[in-house]
Amino acid sequence: MKILNLDNRDYHMHSSDFSDWMSTVDEIVRFAGEIWLTEIAITDHSDATLEKFKREYDYRPSTMRFAIKTRQNVFNDVKVIFWVEWDLLDEEWNVSFTIQWLEPDFIILSAHRCVFKWKDATQGYIKAIEKHHDKIKFIGHPCFLLEKFWTTSDIKQIVEVANKYNIPLEFNAKNIVKWDTNLEKLDYMLKNANEIYINSDAHTLYDLKESRKFAIKYLKENNYI
Repeated sequence: MKILNLDNRDYHMHSSDFSDWMSTVDEIVRFAGEIWLTEIAITDHSDATLEKFKREYDYRPSTMRFAIKTRQNVFNDVKVIFWVEWDLLDEEWNVSFTIQWLEPDFIILSAHRCVFKWKDATQGYIKAIEKHHDKIKFIGHPCFLLEKFWTTSDIKQIVEVANKYNIPLEFNAKNIVKWDTNLEKLDYMLKNANEIYINSDAHTLYDLKESRKFAIKYLKENNYI
């Protein structure tokens, strides 16, 4: 197992500008510099999840996504990337791959219970990876305990196809902090995945500051690193 960002880089977090965090992009970037992060990816949810937020919570993004094309970091030297967290929609390869109808260059491939209604995400993930592997940066939270389809999904098959296409899997730090992680699947992933990212999946500044530190401590205490 190779951990690709054991340094000060975090590639999974959400903003209040475009998704479901408590802080704006500018607040995140400023704080990222204060805690010595060097590179971050703002990875807000896709249109499928945002439509669910709109229907159920009357939530609307406060900023138009195309604004990032002219945005500059005026606070510090943190490199800021804008990706999107795709939503797996069904057991075929269908995914929601846009945010405010814009498609980014790279994505996280994830599934969330608010839009994925099938029992098992295994085949959906395999087919999506086979079709979209050239755009997928990593597989998001594959050991999430609370999503029922992850509980029944076959982590061995997902790791196998991810390795085949050289796609890393994510050790989701927020979930391990909350003990929302299937530890048996996590153990298999950490021992068998070729490449891993450790990301905060931050929805608060506290997540951004503390979650990855906790995850790295967990890896050390359990002799993974």
